Amino acid sequence: MKKLKNYSFILVLFAMMAGATMYFTFSLENEPTYQEISVKKGDSLWTLAEEYQDSHDMNTTQFIKWVQKKNNLITTKIVPGEQIVIPVVKDGIQLADAN
Repeated sequence: MKKLKNYSFILVLFAMMAGATMYFTFSLENEPTYQEISVKKGDSLWTLAEEYQDSHDMNTTQFIKWVQKKNNLITTKIVPGEQIVIPVVKDGIQLADAN
């Protein structure tokens, strides 16, 4: 009887691990991959919003807030050479939204 309890614990643990693995595997597939760019001299979040306006479905303010949130930026200042993620999907098919 004691062996049965040990085996059932192992089976339950295995089932939980398999379930967690499946959950994370399938939930990450739905996340789009956004484009990462290198900031050039003269770039600002405003100029980037204008430059990529045809590639996303946001107004300038939403674009800036999205970039700040995804890149953990405290201010709107960006510097040349910095790598930032912008709300433009890499394959160019799906548009990012303000969330």
